[in-house]
Amino acid sequence: MPDRPGRPSRYALVAEASSAGLLFLLAPAAGYLLGRWLGDALSAGPIPSWIGAGLGLAAAFVNLVRLAGRVSR
Repeated sequence: MPDRPGRPSRYALVAEASSAGLLFLLAPAAGYLLGRWLGDALSAGPIPSWIGAGLGLAAAFVNLVRLAGRVSR
């Protein structure tokens, strides 16, 4: 059965949902590493690394909410 026009296919939604799981691992790790590099460059200690990890986690949750909105349409 074909999907409605203007709506992503089932396979596109599955691919996007599987990438959301990876994003929960990679975004905080990238934020932590970027914050660690920035903390070392500015001699600010470990605080920027934790802020970066928190921002990465927030970005992953924002992406999850957007994905849930697209799936529920």
